[in-house]
Amino acid sequence: MFWVTFLFYILLLIINPSNKITALAFGLLFIAFYLKLRRFDLSLLFVFIASLIVGTGKTYPIQLLPPGVFPLEIFPDGYFANLVITSSHIISFVMLIYFVRELVLRKSKVLNFRFCLADILLTLFFVFKITSALFGSRNPELSLPFEVLSLGGLVLYFYIRFLINPNGKFWRLLAFVFCALIVFESVLAIAQLAAKSPLYKNLESQVNIEYFGKAVDESEFTFRPVGTFDHANALGIWLASTLVFLFVFVLKGKSNILWTSFLIGFAVLVTTLSRSAWLGFFAGMGFLVFSSRKRELFGELIDKVWKRRLFVIPALIILFFFFVLPRVEKSFYSFGSDSGAVFFRHILIKDAVEIIKMHPIFGVGALMNVYEGIFLNLYTTAASVPLAVHNWYFSTALENGLPALTAFVYFTLVSIRNFWYGPAKKQSFFSSIPAAIFCLSLAAIFQPYINLVMIILLLSAANSVMIGSRK
Repeated sequence: MFWVTFLFYILLLIINPSNKITALAFGLLFIAFYLKLRRFDLSLLFVFIASLIVGTGKTYPIQLLPPGVFPLEIFPDGYFANLVITSSHIISFVMLIYFVRELVLRKSKVLNFRFCLADILLTLFFVFKITSALFGSRNPELSLPFEVLSLGGLVLYFYIRFLINPNGKFWRLLAFVFCALIVFESVLAIAQLAAKSPLYKNLESQVNIEYFGKAVDESEFTFRPVGTFDHANALGIWLASTLVFLFVFVLKGKSNILWTSFLIGFAVLVTTLSRSAWLGFFAGMGFLVFSSRKRELFGELIDKVWKRRLFVIPALIILFFFFVLPRVEKSFYSFGSDSGAVFFRHILIKDAVEIIKMHPIFGVGALMNVYEGIFLNLYTTAASVPLAVHNWYFSTALENGLPALTAFVYFTLVSIRNFWYGPAKKQSFFSSIPAAIFCLSLAAIFQPYINLVMIILLLSAANSVMIGSRK
């Protein structure tokens, strides 16, 4: 699974096919998985998981504001929002068709076909998102398609809950697929770092490095690798949560692939210069330390690191002095009274609170954050800074309403509670799932995204294990 996934992406990077060919190429990856697994449902699921790092596809740019509202050197054609149909959207549609087929033709063989509270809460979350697009947005023709595309997360949840039995083999396969994605993203990020720019491949979501290369709390331009994501912070947060999830497998596994992938991924995580990702990673690792019931595993980690000290220690020294220390020094500018990141986040949250007070139930609709700020002439957008509020919780309440935010937070807490105290806690990975979610939840305090699909993927498998164990 590791080599097939990794080589598949390396070939895509080298060949650099169009978006349509890339989408069709995932059919070949499905065939390769099927030859290995001999299961249609499982192969389709892992192809979907492998496709999640590709954010490019058929793009429909929609102009929200005409030229002149924001600086022309940054937005010469006006302020746009892009509606992108990616390969994962197409695969999730195929998953939906297969799920309905199994439900209709073979209902008696569908696993765990009974709803629990977590299922209802997640369904309500997506219902509220659709409702906000219909009744809260000033531009429903943009917000509604965006929310419809997000329904792939709901399809993923019920696909795993009712069709997949997440046994030990499933988790091991998932770990190696994640390893392949980490190594590929690391190879691409290192190449971008060496070139100090994107490679301008079709897999890359972001090629306009100047837009975010100079942050408000940095005195000079610093290129930060993005991989296939649209921002270095997004790459960093994805790496942080995936590495936290893999940590238990790295300690217990005997494969060098797990250990090597973890080290490479950690090195690239440092180079992203994402402070929110760093915070989430170390908080998630700390959660593992205090929640794991097998503390002796961390003694094994020290032994493994010591055996590789000739490589690990010099690498850590280089990463600290060339990436961590300069970033920490520049972070003092974050508290500037008129330009620091902390200052802007504070202003963005104040603006968001004002909008939430006006639209507490339905919100203002997906992608309408900046547009609504312009309409209300709030401070941040009036100062020509077209930024969404850098806090996922406020952003969700603003765009989708307080009921949507409440439903998702409650879904997460209920799922973790059931999994934590249920029979599944005996599994060796039981600490890694809440730790990865804690990593994402903490990083989301400082960023407008939380990687919902990762949370849904882990909690759908966890809920399936929990209900299956009870049954």
